[in-house]
Amino acid sequence: MNTQDLIIKYALGIPKRFRRIQKNFFVNEMAKDFQALGYEVKAVSGKHKKVQGINLVAGNLEKARYIIVSNYDTPSHNYGNPMKYYPYNGASTYASSFLPTFAPVIIGLLFSLYIWLYQVPNFDFTNHFWNSLAWAIALFAAMVLPAFMCGSTANRVNFNRNTSGCIAALKTAELLSDEQKKVTAFVLTDYGCTRHTGDYILRNAIPDLIDHKTVIMLDCVGDKNGKWAVGYKKDTQSLADQMAACFNSEAEKVRCPKIDLRYTSFSFYPKSILISHPQKIADTYVIKNVATNHDTNCDHELIDELANALVKFCK
Repeated sequence: MNTQDLIIKYALGIPKRFRRIQKNFFVNEMAKDFQALGYEVKAVSGKHKKVQGINLVAGNLEKARYIIVSNYDTPSHNYGNPMKYYPYNGASTYASSFLPTFAPVIIGLLFSLYIWLYQVPNFDFTNHFWNSLAWAIALFAAMVLPAFMCGSTANRVNFNRNTSGCIAALKTAELLSDEQKKVTAFVLTDYGCTRHTGDYILRNAIPDLIDHKTVIMLDCVGDKNGKWAVGYKKDTQSLADQMAACFNSEAEKVRCPKIDLRYTSFSFYPKSILISHPQKIADTYVIKNVATNHDTNCDHELIDELANALVKFCK
């Protein structure tokens, strides 16, 4: 499969995976592509805190030595640009996304307060019916509409987060040898941008084995404006060293303290590494423009380089 064709199919053809119907269509198409490569494919559903999610699993999880994981859902639209995403620091991501996410509510509350203080006292439906009605409608809209916009409007463009990770997983699946396919499984997880329901589903699928599997997470790997980074934990530095050595270009290794992994999928898997292609600003690793209409970068050469590096690692 040509990587550029995969980008067109999934980044342009199925750009939003926010509603269930959008997710189901994406999972169905990905399942067909994995099946065409000879993988056993199944959808695994589950709930966490009453939220239903569906993971796509390609390969045998129980027999797999390596599990390559990428979330397939896309985020809600943020109304402040630029939105910054920190793949190795969940707390920083949360802080960065707070104002953009809740901007409609904040503006709505301020506008509602203005109407309530300066316009409501002047309401006169007897002598100034239309003027009073217009301000009443504006007050209602300012109080109600922002609540619907906040967190419930799908972002329309999602090349890098995390379409790039899903395409890289599929491309890797294509390049693996027959022997490697027997010991490698792929999981596309649901709700990776928010509740991490898919990570709970994966853990529950093989609860006695998951902590002993080598989990390789792919997150935002398509933006050329950056460099390869491999995140690791206290006990997985050797895995990061091995992975970094598999790239053709330089790859930095990022130590991730436990406190920084809050609110991240990376925190779910003890024996894991996280690969991304962020920009390095000072001592932080940042992915820019996610959850906005500027998330338009998914470079096919980066995807191919990553896929080839993963094939080397899985040997």
